[in-house]
Amino acid sequence: MGAGAATGLVERDYARQPLTSAEIETIFGEDEVLPFLNSRHATFKEQGFADQLPPRDKLISMIIAEPNLLRRPIVRKGRQSVIGFDREAIRSIL
Repeated sequence: MGAGAATGLVERDYARQPLTSAEIETIFGEDEVLPFLNSRHATFKEQGFADQLPPRDKLISMIIAEPNLLRRPIVRKGRQSVIGFDREAIRSIL
């Protein structure tokens, strides 16, 4: 984990340092889960996640095992979040 001195951001490469189920729950918050998922990932396609997501606890276990199921980056500030690379949206919440 590293912090950006000027922005106060904490950067986390969750492929190298896996997220815990509690951290994933915090990322999702009360938001809909589907936008956080990488729709290009083979598991997403094979499991038909676009049509039906598994129960939340099973999905979280799958994400822990395969972190690339999450889109990147995920930027959260308070209750606001930006999912995926959108430079303007990220700037707007920082």
